Amino acid sequence: MTALLVATGAVPWLENAVYDAASSITAPAPLPEIAIIGIDDASLKAFGHRPWGRDLDAKLIDQLAGAGAKTIVLTSPLFEPQSDRGLAHIRKIRETLARSGDTSATSTELNQLAAAAENDLDTDARLAASIQRAGNVLLASRYASTGTSVPLPSYAHRNALADPGAFAVTAKSVQYPITGLGAAAAGVGTMAADTDADGVVRQVPLLVRYDNIGLPSLALLAARHSLHLGPSEVRVADTPSGLRLGGLQVATDASAVMRPRFHAAAENAPVFPVTSLASVLQGKVPSQTFSGKLVLVGDMSEALATPRALPSGQTAYPVEVLAHTVSAIRLGQSVQRPPWASAASWGAAVLALVFAALALPKLSRPAGWVAAAALIVVLAGLEWALLRHAGLWVPLLAGVVALIAGLLAHTVLSLKGTAAGAQSADAGETDRMMALALQGQGQLDMAFERLRKVPQSDAVMDNLYHLAQDFERKRNLAKAKAVYKHILQHNRDYKDARSRYKRVRAQLQAADAPTSTPSSLPSQLPHLPGDAGVAIPMLGRYHIDKEIGKGAMGVVYQGRDPKIGRVVAIKTLALSEEFEGDALVDARTRFFREAETAGRLQHPHIVTIFDAGEEHDLAYIAMEFLKGADLVPACRADQLLPVPTVLSIAARVAEALDYAHAHQVVHRDIKPANIMFDGVTDTVKVTDFGIARITDSSKTRTGLVLGTPSFMSPEQLAGKKVDGRSDLYSLGVTLFQLLTGSLPLRGESMTELMHKIASVDAPDIRQIRPELTPAVAHAVATALQKRPEARYQTGRQFADALRQAGAEAGQTGAPEAGAVVYDADRDATGHEMVDFQETVMETPAGRAAASPPISSAR
Repeated sequence: MTALLVATGAVPWLENAVYDAASSITAPAPLPEIAIIGIDDASLKAFGHRPWGRDLDAKLIDQLAGAGAKTIVLTSPLFEPQSDRGLAHIRKIRETLARSGDTSATSTELNQLAAAAENDLDTDARLAASIQRAGNVLLASRYASTGTSVPLPSYAHRNALADPGAFAVTAKSVQYPITGLGAAAAGVGTMAADTDADGVVRQVPLLVRYDNIGLPSLALLAARHSLHLGPSEVRVADTPSGLRLGGLQVATDASAVMRPRFHAAAENAPVFPVTSLASVLQGKVPSQTFSGKLVLVGDMSEALATPRALPSGQTAYPVEVLAHTVSAIRLGQSVQRPPWASAASWGAAVLALVFAALALPKLSRPAGWVAAAALIVVLAGLEWALLRHAGLWVPLLAGVVALIAGLLAHTVLSLKGTAAGAQSADAGETDRMMALALQGQGQLDMAFERLRKVPQSDAVMDNLYHLAQDFERKRNLAKAKAVYKHILQHNRDYKDARSRYKRVRAQLQAADAPTSTPSSLPSQLPHLPGDAGVAIPMLGRYHIDKEIGKGAMGVVYQGRDPKIGRVVAIKTLALSEEFEGDALVDARTRFFREAETAGRLQHPHIVTIFDAGEEHDLAYIAMEFLKGADLVPACRADQLLPVPTVLSIAARVAEALDYAHAHQVVHRDIKPANIMFDGVTDTVKVTDFGIARITDSSKTRTGLVLGTPSFMSPEQLAGKKVDGRSDLYSLGVTLFQLLTGSLPLRGESMTELMHKIASVDAPDIRQIRPELTPAVAHAVATALQKRPEARYQTGRQFADALRQAGAEAGQTGAPEAGAVVYDADRDATGHEMVDFQETVMETPAGRAAASPPISSAR
């Protein structure tokens, strides 16, 4: 690829682009002595198209010499004599008069007239006379690498150097001004600028070898003459390579070719001051303008010359290129390509290829990209810095291209290798997932066989670690030891695998001894199903400390997360005792989905769910460990809480329900037993979100209706699909009981209770506690309405009513009866909340800002 880019010219193009950007300068300013007189379109309009009489050139030289110009350079070609038909006839007339010997007055007058006519018509002689008088005029010659060689005119040797050998550009043919003009001039120099393949002028020859002598360029002569140096003060310098101009070193390459730094003009203004020839000859420019100046005269019209492209991005006529070159010689502003540049360029390319071939394969893809990018920046930056600040051009982009080519090749090959490895990884991932499925089904031996074949990774090691723990819990210590040993063979420092391996090995060695619970363990530790009593009892990753309560379907333990030391409450459900067959599978699915849903609820008045799992045939939920107790004792008539406290608790529960309902989660079993209250810290927490829903498919329990019947809404008892307003009814029943110590509706049987809940209105709470305010009674009565649309529509409305009732305590007068004000933030009547299978949802987008989910709550 690198060779292809070099062959197609891409690398030289890049090199030229870097060269142009780094070598063009705006500071320091160009040589201020230089002034240009342009033969422009205005001049052609004033004097007509060329060729015009050389008397105009003579007039210009006379004006510039009179103004005190230091050096005058004419760049126009003067290679042919300017002939006039009348001039030949005038000369023949003068010759005839001279042969006649006539000395009469008439003959003398005719001879004077002929002489005057010859002087007017011989413009070459007039120009030669002006050049001779000025004494500081330089003329241009041209050379070519082809053509027929002709002898040099004698005056060309005045400024020539000794044979420079290879230190010059070889010419096959030359063109010089006619003898009269060249002999009168202070010097004649070659004028040429080499154009690169892309059409940009970047180099100018300063010395041409012809006829075994060195012919200086017009730029070199102009710089020498402006410094008042003689021909002998221009000589070839060996170290460093270049020319010496008096005490000035002019850097060139081995062929005496100079690379001047071209000035970039600001806002398209000319770099050097340019004056129209017409303006000068017509006297529109003050003569002192050119005093002490190095004046360059040349074509600046596209009708006469073609502009050249410069590295600065601008174009310039040949006379302007000459001005840039003279300025660069005088100010030492040039770029040199040192002799070792080619070796450095090839060395960079070879180094880049070696790096790509040897170093890149040993690095990861990101590391390879970073290392290659760093080398690219170093090479490109080094070339730029040498050009910009040292004036040395060392092309290093071949190495950059080689690095890019090697990097691309390495990336392609690594992608192919990754694709091949991905197929193997896919097979390994399939085995890993199958092992996890087998482990979930309790087939631990088959799971281990699968995991042993999977290539090791962090995920696989973690799977093996948990599999070993499963073997320990199943009391299969031999298999646990084998798994731990397998882990240690790949990573001897993985977690606590080494200490676990030693402990299991010790237990196996003591297998013949009678096993009993160590005396150091607390006597109150529970004996979990499947626990052999040897180690600390565990559920999942949690150490079980003690039993703290029992419910209808399981036991509640106090446990501890050994990873972070957090104390948790672990509620267990013996699903296998409650369900069987397909119902057990369905219950297990419901359990984990409901646990996931409840786990997403993050609110200060909802118990935080940390984890859920299944162990020892027990499904468990690890949740926030709470101080305090539920509100069941506070429902006894002799232990009622103060009314403000009850209203505050109920308001906070209503807010928690509002948050859950906004997340499309219905509790379905709000009652005092599911509300925790800590009087010391005044903390309220709602527990057991979704637990009641798990028993929906029970096949073994009879007479158990979803939820607790006394607290269920009419629509829930009727088996209809319920939404959040059902929870608000249950909260109303709970509030009634907390305020009075009794339920609003009771029956001798389940049938009678269900009939009353569906058909009989709850009594006015003031019949039991007359001292309660009308606002409290109104809030309770609204929550206990039979029809959902007649109740509070959101928990926030209920909470607001309770807080208002608490604020109005002691005031008299019932609140104005009327329809419930519906919450504009939620259309509860037009949308029923989803059933269990649909409760795993993201936060609803339409939730109003007035009641946002509290994501920062613990």
